[in-house]
Amino acid sequence: MDTWDIRDTVGLIGRSFLWMAAVTVPVGTAAVPAIVAVTSGTAPDALSWVWWSLLFVVVTDALALLGAVLSAPFTHLLGRALQRVRSRAVHTAAHAALAGVLGAVTSSLAMAWWMSGADPSLSLGIAIAAGAAAAIATWRRIGPRRDRSVDDTDALADAHAVVVGR
Repeated sequence: MDTWDIRDTVGLIGRSFLWMAAVTVPVGTAAVPAIVAVTSGTAPDALSWVWWSLLFVVVTDALALLGAVLSAPFTHLLGRALQRVRSRAVHTAAHAALAGVLGAVTSSLAMAWWMSGADPSLSLGIAIAAGAAAAIATWRRIGPRRDRSVDDTDALADAHAVVVGR
């Protein structure tokens, strides 16, 4: 990453939010009750499970949108700090850690405000979903670098061959 500007920040936050809203939160919402049902040996009531899962996804996605907006200055500062770092893994890990921490803190504050107490396991789940979404978005945004010098050299050789008549 040679430069980092506001478009990079907004693009990364937007992609991270979309991954969280469409993938990591719904998958986590489906996985947790399934794991609890398997480990406890009891099956949840299907209709109430669907209702509460949909409600949880909608509420979490709405709060994630607010969290995405609030994360903008932190994401921008991190992106600026990592401008000269070439490692795709470092960018991915740093943005995932930032999203996870911000997800845990904001979800804990929201729960403390609305429910008069925080649930650490729920905050951990939201932190994992936010971190995973940021990791996916960052990894896909940066992508593998193509070595353009080979392409340019081949193009120059082809142009030279045309001019010379070979």
